[in-house]
Amino acid sequence: MKKILAAALALMLSVSVLASCGSKDSDSKAKESKAAASSAAESTEESKAGDSKEESKNQDANTPVDIKEMPSYLANQETASIKFTTDMNVEDIVTPLGEYDKNDESHVTLTIEELEGVPMIRVQTLDKDKEGKYLIPKLQFHMENLFKGKESELPKIFTIKADVIAKAVGTYHSEETGDDMMVPGWAGGRMVTQPYDGSTNTWNELVDWEIQEWTSEWAYSEFMCRPGIKDVAKFQDTTQGQFFTIMKWGIANQADLYIANLTFLDEDGNVLECSYGK
Repeated sequence: MKKILAAALALMLSVSVLASCGSKDSDSKAKESKAAASSAAESTEESKAGDSKEESKNQDANTPVDIKEMPSYLANQETASIKFTTDMNVEDIVTPLGEYDKNDESHVTLTIEELEGVPMIRVQTLDKDKEGKYLIPKLQFHMENLFKGKESELPKIFTIKADVIAKAVGTYHSEETGDDMMVPGWAGGRMVTQPYDGSTNTWNELVDWEIQEWTSEWAYSEFMCRPGIKDVAKFQDTTQGQFFTIMKWGIANQADLYIANLTFLDEDGNVLECSYGK
């Protein structure tokens, strides 16, 4: 009788333990299921948000924007280290690299002109290759002039920004549709710093830039690079010539660049004001 009671008690304890384990497993699975559902919901919402943004972007892209709206796009105009004026000597600010016999560099015309009331450096590419494609303008901004008398600020430059407009001058011919469109199409290039290392100017390629516009006659882009992340790319405290260089790759259609301003920031994001033009 005692053996029967002991066996019954053992069976009851076993059932109790199994029930307990089943409850814990169920709770765990329920929590995992809930977490998975929550994650899926979040992914769905992110996907919807992404689709919404893309749809909105595409709708805007199909509607030409009047160039009169351009000044409102300039993100750095109010806080720039230097804003250009039409009475400035453009050659004090920027000149071509001047290597016309190699690397497909083009001669350029550089002027300071107003675009919708904002003075900007206009870059006109002049030379073409045998296939009729415009060659590469290479623009050297003279840091030694922009910070003349404030050379100690040059090593502090961590970030460089510029508000840039690409504007169609000639038509873009679409090989797909056969249409000629007054749009910039695609433009791209690279940003480089050329600090003085004690004997020569080094060449430090930092980041590529790109602009695309297939509807309006103009497009805006904020150029940005961070020379401060590489010691070799940083400008030095010297009166020797040093350059921030912008290159624009060759394209088939005629589209000018307009550079509205330059902004130089230290590592904490503080604007470093240029002495030129003050």
